[in-house]
Amino acid sequence: MKIFRPLWRDGAFLVPQQFQQQARWDAHVADTVSRMALAHPWGVLRAEFDASALTLSRLNATRLIVRFADGTLIDTELADILPPVRDVSDVMQDSVEVLLALPLLSASGGNLDDGQESARPRRWRAEQVTVQELAGHERSELAVLRHALTLRLSTEENAAFLTCPVARLVRDAQGQWIVDPEFIPPLLSLAASPTLVSELGELLHRLQARRRRLMAMRRESNARMADFAVADVSLFWLLNALNSAEPVLSELHQDPSRHPELLYRELARLAGSLLTFSLEHHLEAIPRYRHASPEQVFPPLFALLDMLLEVSLPSRVIAIALEQGADREIWRGRLHDARLREGADFYLSVRSSLPLTSYRAAFRSSVRRVAMMMSPRSSILPSAASRSNR
Repeated sequence: MKIFRPLWRDGAFLVPQQFQQQARWDAHVADTVSRMALAHPWGVLRAEFDASALTLSRLNATRLIVRFADGTLIDTELADILPPVRDVSDVMQDSVEVLLALPLLSASGGNLDDGQESARPRRWRAEQVTVQELAGHERSELAVLRHALTLRLSTEENAAFLTCPVARLVRDAQGQWIVDPEFIPPLLSLAASPTLVSELGELLHRLQARRRRLMAMRRESNARMADFAVADVSLFWLLNALNSAEPVLSELHQDPSRHPELLYRELARLAGSLLTFSLEHHLEAIPRYRHASPEQVFPPLFALLDMLLEVSLPSRVIAIALEQGADREIWRGRLHDARLREGADFYLSVRSSLPLTSYRAAFRSSVRRVAMMMSPRSSILPSAASRSNR
C-alpha cells in the first residue's frame, strides 16, 4: 500500500487518516533502517508455552515477543494480549508446527473488528482500558488497539494471515503433546533458541581443545622451528583459523541477543577456512543461509564443522597392526613410525560383538602380555599400558 505523509500545519482539520499515515511512515522508516543492518529483521525473540496445559491438549502461550516480516512487533508483556488457548486434541499428526498468525492488512479498510461477521479475519480489535496519567494522578479510560493474534497450525489454510513459526509440537512416549526443544524457528535473537546456544557452546569447547593442543605442539617444536615450519606449515594456518574464530564465537555465545545472521557469517567463515585442509569436502558443502528455515542451515553447518575439525588436525593415535605368531599365543607389532620411540604410551584396543561385561572378563583373564617388536633384532618390550573398549 502506498503511504501518504500528512502535512502538519496550523489550522489543519484532524482526521484519523493523518495519524494512521504518519504511523505507517514512521514504521516504514524504522523497517528500512533495520534492513540496512540485517537482511532479515524479523523472527522470534521469545516464545514460551504452558507445558502442563499441553498435556491436556491445550496449547497456551504464556509469553510472545515476535516481529513479523512486515515490521509489526508483537510483545505480549508490554502492549499485546496473548492469543486464545488452542485445542489440539483433534490433531492426528505426530508432529506439527505452530504459527503465530496476524490477519493481513486490507488496503480497502475494515481492519477493525466491529463485532459483525466478516468474510475475512480482522487485523485489530478495540478495547477500553484505564490508563494512569504519568505527570499527574488522574486515571482515565482510553480506547486502545489490540492485534487480533491467533495460534494456527502449519497444516491449516493460512493465506489470509501473516504468520511466523514459534514452536513445533511432537508426541512423547505416552502419546501426549510436548514442545519440541530441538525446534529452531526463524530468530531475531540467538537467545530464543537454547538448542542453538548449546550447539555453539559445544563447538567452542572443541575449538578450544584443538587450539590448546596446537599451541602445545608449537611449543614442543620451538627448538626445531625451521623443521616444523616446513613440514607442518598447515598447522600454523589451522591455528590461525581457530584463533581468528574463537574470540568472535565466544562473544556471540556470551551475549546471545544477536541476530543469527551474525552467527552464520562466522560459522561459514570458519568452515571455509577449514575446507583448506580437506580433500573430501567442497565449498558447496556449506549450506546457504535461509532465515525462514534455520533447521536446514545450522544443524548441517555444525555437523560439517565437526567433520572438518576432525580431518584438519592429524590424529595423535597411530594404529599398529598385530600379527599372531606361530605359537598362536603371542601377537607382535612393528614400530615403523619414529614418533613411537619418543616416549609414546601404548594401548591395546579390543572390539567385539559380545556384550561388554562378557568379553571384558574373558579378555582380562586371557591376555597376559603385550609383545611388540621394534625391529627384527630388537628385544620384546616387557610391558605396555593396556585397555579394552568396544
